[in-house]
This record gives sequence, C-alpha cells and structure tokens, in this order.
Amino acid sequence: MQNNNSYWHKRPCLVTGGAGFGGAHLCAELLSRGAKVYVYDRHLPKDSYLVFAGLVDRVNFIQGDIRDLEYLKMINTRFEITNIFHLAAQAIKPQSNLIPYETFVVNAQGTYNVLETVRTAKQSPHLVFASTGGYYGTFFSEDLINEDSPPLVGDNVYSASKVAGDIAVRYYANIFGIKAATCRFMQTYGPGDTNFSRIIPITIKYLMNGQHPKLTRCDGTPQWDFLHVRDMARAYTAVAENLDKKEVSGQAFNFGGGNPISVKELVMLISKVFTGKEIEPIILIPPSGILQKTCLDISKAKSLLGWKPGISLEDGLKETISWYREIWDQL
Repeated sequence: MQNNNSYWHKRPCLVTGGAGFGGAHLCAELLSRGAKVYVYDRHLPKDSYLVFAGLVDRVNFIQGDIRDLEYLKMINTRFEITNIFHLAAQAIKPQSNLIPYETFVVNAQGTYNVLETVRTAKQSPHLVFASTGGYYGTFFSEDLINEDSPPLVGDNVYSASKVAGDIAVRYYANIFGIKAATCRFMQTYGPGDTNFSRIIPITIKYLMNGQHPKLTRCDGTPQWDFLHVRDMARAYTAVAENLDKKEVSGQAFNFGGGNPISVKELVMLISKVFTGKEIEPIILIPPSGILQKTCLDISKAKSLLGWKPGISLEDGLKETISWYREIWDQL
C-alpha cells in the first residue's frame, strides 16, 4: 500500500507514549508522511528511538501523564489535534504482576481519559488505540485467531488492563459516535527496542556479550508470530486513514507477520544471522508438555484496510542486529 501523504500533510497528530519503542517508530512514519507530530509522554529516555534516530527536534515533545485528564483536554484543544494514537501504557508484562493497581490505572483509566478527551472535544479527533494480542489470553489452538474470538484468561495483569481499554474504545465508538478503532499485535521487534525482557533483544544481548543464549521464561516450544515495528507503524496509519468508513470505526483489527515460529527456532535463527551458525539455546525451564501457538488472522486488515506485512522475519532480524551493533556502546 502506498503512502497516503496528502491525507497526512501538516495534520496535527498526538502520539501518547510516543517516546516508547512502537510510539517512536509511529512518529517516524507520520513525519515521513508530512504530519505535524506531538509526543505526549512522561519523559524522554536517552535510549528512546526518537533520540537514536535524531527525531527529537522534528517532533513537539509534551511532558505529561496519561492519568491527567484535564491536561490532555487542554493539549487537544490548544494544538487542534485531528488524530490521536494512544500508545501510552505500562507495557512490561512481568512488571504488571508486581504493580497491578498502577498498571490498571495507567492502562485502563488512562485510556478512559483519552476517550473522554475525544468525546468532549468540540471537534473530536479520530482515535487509534494500541491494544494487544494478549487480549486473547493464553491460546493453545492450531487455528488462526480472528477478532471475534473472546478474551481469555492470561498470565499477566497487563493483558487484562488492555482488554479493558480495547472494549472501552469500541463501546465509545458505538455509543457516542466517535471515530475510533483498536489494533491488536502479538510480538513486535526491530531497531530501537531496549526492553531486554523480550525474547529478541535479550537473545541479541547474550550474543553481543559473547554469551550462550538462554531461555528462562519458556521451554522453547511456544510458537509466536513476529511483526516488524515499521509494519506496525503502517498498521496504525492504515486504520487512521480508514476511520470514516462505517465498517472500520468501532472495530478491532489484528496485525501480524503471518508466519509463527517456535521460540527455540527463533533463537537459532537470530544466532545464525548474528554468527553465521545456528546455536541452540540453553533451556532453563522444564518442558510444559503443551504446545502453545499464537497466530493472528490478519485477513480483516488486508480486506478492509489494504494492509499486509512487508518485512520478512529474517530481513527484519538482519536490520535489527545491525542496529544493535551500531549503537551498543550507547546502551
């Protein structure tokens, strides 16, 4: 799908959580299309992709908390925002079980704050919400997961808090008539990810430090679907460009790479790209005896939005590893 730059030219867009991994890449995508980008975040970390990519001076950074409803309303009015991309969240899954209340307040109530900002505005901006494939819980089916699948119980508070936001966004669209939709992703990766609790960054970290890759949170058998972060950024803009369509607003959309791979095979692929040879990870978790497979059905996004993934896993890993090698001394 070609860039719809005429739609975005000088369009004032607010990206909550824009200093984060996915948010920064979305900012880069919007800038490339000519949009005027406002980043709303609690702080700008020195390891943000906005910093590494030299984008800080090209965005308008606003320091603020997603829990501050009145400040959000003021920002929306003052800068005449036409599009809000709500990515701000407490997004570290293991940490969500340690700080469950804060996770719910930031992720669920924060989303309601954005929704109220949109609902009460004189000219309501269009809203795209960053949900999660964790909406579907811990999945063990061989079948592709479509958007009509119900939320199931997962193993972290993060997923539950995002389910609350996902449902609220679609309800607000259907009850109050705002233009809004949700995006569900599973595993995203790419340059700029400094969250080393995730499988791709931690595996690359092991290899950069000359260590043998280890699996400490699973037995290597779960099959996950990975999506490059630039394909994710294009997913957000594809939804935004189509929100005036009645079959899009109020809906949820799955996005993924379409080719699930086991965690063990993924680690071996990363090591092959990194060193030229496959290295089996040291597995520190006993076998579960249950095959967990998670692959999202992306046919709805293809048919209604004209979106499809454009970067293969191997090509994406080559680029990602190259990026880590270039900036490793700065981490």
